Amino acid sequence: MKTFKKIFLSLLVLGAGFANAQQQDTEFTKGWLLNLKLVNGAVSNFKSTAPDIYMGGLSMNPQVTLVPGLVRLGANLGGVYANKKISGLFGPMATLKLAEFGTKNFGTLANMHLIAEANWGTHKQQTVGGGLGFEILSVAHIGITAQRDYKLNNWWLQSSIAIRLNKQKQDTDKYAR
Repeated sequence: MKTFKKIFLSLLVLGAGFANAQQQDTEFTKGWLLNLKLVNGAVSNFKSTAPDIYMGGLSMNPQVTLVPGLVRLGANLGGVYANKKISGLFGPMATLKLAEFGTKNFGTLANMHLIAEANWGTHKQQTVGGGLGFEILSVAHIGITAQRDYKLNNWWLQSSIAIRLNKQKQDTDKYAR
């Protein structure tokens, strides 16, 4: 057990040092980002005795910061397997930053934001909904959403994980030589 604690504390110190060395700001910085998002979950109407149907998908999610530190607007474009069919999905999305998490010495490590989405599919899907997301070190996103398909009369309950594909523009230090 002592060995485990030593290894864990060593990894924690190294990780904190690495995060500080990267100087990444996880706020909603000015500019754009491109995420590759993997989603999975269930499609349910909560009324029938039939089992819920699995859904999963992969999408590109470009976003641009509308209000730095607060709001991003973007789009979803991808494919999804739902209702035993493979479909294309596209639509707008928005995020509103709620809180940030960090330390005094290492800066901000993550932020929590609200997600709002509307998607249209190639097999008559028309969903609208929202959820909660976390952006970690400006590299990864995780989230959960609930979307109502108002055309097919069911709910899409999803979890997602995303990775940022484009590099974040680093601010240059005006005092550096």
